[in-house]
Amino acid sequence: MSKRVILNLPKHRNPGPNRTASAPYNFVPLPEVVVTAVNSANDLPDHDRYEPDKYTGYFDVTLTTKSPLYIRCPFTLEEFLRQERGEDRDAPFRQQVKNTPHFFYMRDPGQPVIPGSSLRGMLRSLLEIVSYGKVQWVTDSLKIYYRAVAAAKDDPLGDPYRRIMGKFGVNVQAGYLIKKGDEWYIKPAKKPSNMRWPEKGAYLKVKEDHIPDGAIPGFVRFSSPKYRPQYHPVSFNVEVRKGKRGKFVVVTDIGPLNAGYSHRGVLVCSGNMLETGGANATSPRKRHALVLEADDNAKLIKINRQAVEDYLDALTPFQTEPPFDEKMGCLVEGHPIFYTETGEEIFFFGHCPNFRVPAFDEERKRTVTPLDFVPEELHRPEDIDYAEALFGFVRRREELDDMKQGGIIQEIPKQGDKRRAYAGRVFVTDAVLVEGQTDIWLSNDPIIPRILASPKPTAFQHYLVQTSEKKNELKHYDSKTPEETVIRGHKRYWLQGEPEISGIQENDPQWLEGGQVREDSTQHTQFKPIKPGVKFKFRICFENLSDRELGALCWVLHPLGDPNKEYCHQLGMGKPLGMGAVKLEAILHLTDRAKRYASLFDGDNWQTGICGPGQSLSDRAPLQRLTRKFEEHVLGLLNPNKPCRHLYEMKRIAMLLKMMEWPGYPPVPNSDLFLKDENRPNTRYMRIQPENEYRNRPVLPDPSAFGCLTGDAEPSATSGEVSPSPEGRKGVPSPTVSAETVHRSIMALRGPGDVSRVPQIVRHIEKMNDLAGRRECAEMLRQWLHKQKLWNKEPHASAEWRKRVEQWLKD
Repeated sequence: MSKRVILNLPKHRNPGPNRTASAPYNFVPLPEVVVTAVNSANDLPDHDRYEPDKYTGYFDVTLTTKSPLYIRCPFTLEEFLRQERGEDRDAPFRQQVKNTPHFFYMRDPGQPVIPGSSLRGMLRSLLEIVSYGKVQWVTDSLKIYYRAVAAAKDDPLGDPYRRIMGKFGVNVQAGYLIKKGDEWYIKPAKKPSNMRWPEKGAYLKVKEDHIPDGAIPGFVRFSSPKYRPQYHPVSFNVEVRKGKRGKFVVVTDIGPLNAGYSHRGVLVCSGNMLETGGANATSPRKRHALVLEADDNAKLIKINRQAVEDYLDALTPFQTEPPFDEKMGCLVEGHPIFYTETGEEIFFFGHCPNFRVPAFDEERKRTVTPLDFVPEELHRPEDIDYAEALFGFVRRREELDDMKQGGIIQEIPKQGDKRRAYAGRVFVTDAVLVEGQTDIWLSNDPIIPRILASPKPTAFQHYLVQTSEKKNELKHYDSKTPEETVIRGHKRYWLQGEPEISGIQENDPQWLEGGQVREDSTQHTQFKPIKPGVKFKFRICFENLSDRELGALCWVLHPLGDPNKEYCHQLGMGKPLGMGAVKLEAILHLTDRAKRYASLFDGDNWQTGICGPGQSLSDRAPLQRLTRKFEEHVLGLLNPNKPCRHLYEMKRIAMLLKMMEWPGYPPVPNSDLFLKDENRPNTRYMRIQPENEYRNRPVLPDPSAFGCLTGDAEPSATSGEVSPSPEGRKGVPSPTVSAETVHRSIMALRGPGDVSRVPQIVRHIEKMNDLAGRRECAEMLRQWLHKQKLWNKEPHASAEWRKRVEQWLKD
């Protein structure tokens, strides 16, 4: 097997006590290298035969719940149709189909079943971590937006936001939306300065107390509990006055268009910034924006199509309610819009002057996604890791195109080709209840759990590697990757012992009426969990596994860690509340294929080829023997910086095991895992109310902060090669790239759309040691850009990668 290059990724630095965040989740760091199970897809076993040197058989597995477990049941056909028709949309949440409380079952709701698909996903995700597999299940569709209007001087988002918006928003322009076909354009509005007024901005600011009651029909003030965003076409008069800072403009009269005042425009009333309620609560807002009418002499400016798609992908519930469009947000023809100009197209826009902006890649002119923070070397489609080799894969068309353009394959493989898709060799049955058990439910009545919202990766101080705890030095989604930061890794939840019902169900007074959750709640659900101590059984069948692959599966079923520790897996809903912890006990049965087919019967029974009672993985001796070849293979590629016999001696795997320890870290006050200064447990979600605990952006520590690990070994470079090498990191050998690799990448470029690949090619050229070869590759790239008529075209002409190409051509 060919040598793999060890990545030298930024290392997370745990914060001090005063900068420590808490969360019920944490991360197993990214792998430094992807360990492949085979050299190529053609080396995977065929499915039409049993290989004599490989293993076939099954595991009989007993699953015991250690904390409450819940997996929601599927819809019946009637329920599905009712959901599709939206018939229960206005019904109390307890009666809505989506909140059906039953546990997953097949025929009898009283006989719960754990679906094989859930078990399979649980095992595969763990295998991807422990076998140093690919990191490919990171979203490429989530767009990261942020707003830093009044950011403090030490806020890391302040500078990126000001670069786009300008200091005090001086870069913000105003105009009106126009749609032509599928494209969106902006017609700039008249600027106050063009009206010979001493106002330098793109719009006028109108104090709300200058708007008389009843002057604008339908106008709702900030102080009203019914306040909402509004657009009001108006006519108005102005007066130029002189103050301590010079002349300024005041709107003296304002009313509807038919009021007949001298000037026209649209009064834009955006959100009121009111975060806390209460009878005496007041909004800090005082002004509205008044956009002047469209400038007939101005040219239309196109909004970048991808920027439109990114905006629509990131719509918040607020942006789908009136006066915005349910599907298009603020993109309504004729409505005023605020934007900043970037070259020939507009990439940043919003419904108010202080709009959100996306994390943006200036070189590629596109919005950043979390997948951008995973190095390409960790998700190459041509690599086949243990998880894909055992559980199968299907390559997407985009992956196949990338493999073709990269010269990995000559043509797109046909159906049936292993390079295109491969069926798994591991099969997991449903887990059924072990007979003879009664009283299996945590409660006879459905439980209404606390709200569990979707992940918030915008909290970059949690989701990105932080090399410093200082607030002004925190890395974010505008930081360079992988030089400065990458994503934290595989997200997992802490085990929290056996939580009581009171620790699971909703008890926040803001959601309760008379001690019960309000029936009109749109954020709550209900379920009926299984209590701890309930046993299920299921079977895992496998075919044609190598000794290393069998060892990997054994390790995943029974994590090989500290012999004095108990390790648990996790399933189902409610993991942030400590739910879903399960203990697996597996017995391995191997099949003698020759014996299986030599005769039909074995005495009075069918001949199965199974001999003996099987091997219990709960016994450490056979577990170590079965997993030895797998561990030796992975450790051999990692080349640890100190002698290691087992994977648990590697720091990364030790962090995984720390998160699987039972009973884990229940939020018990006065323990070592309780942040005494903050009066909150290390495994609790941080809160926004009554005090915003996120305000100072505390950093989430890694699992090593929760006690001793089973090991601290790190991978070392293979054959002295390290890539990529963050700038300024001392003592790290520089990576090298061959001219052949760069030639192949340039020759794979096709039309103008492939210019987005050029920055990556330039980074590869930069890693070449041969100066003559570097100049030759730069000339090849220049010729391709000339051919596509992109060489002198903005924004590429002023891009940093273009400057480097020009310099190499002179060398």
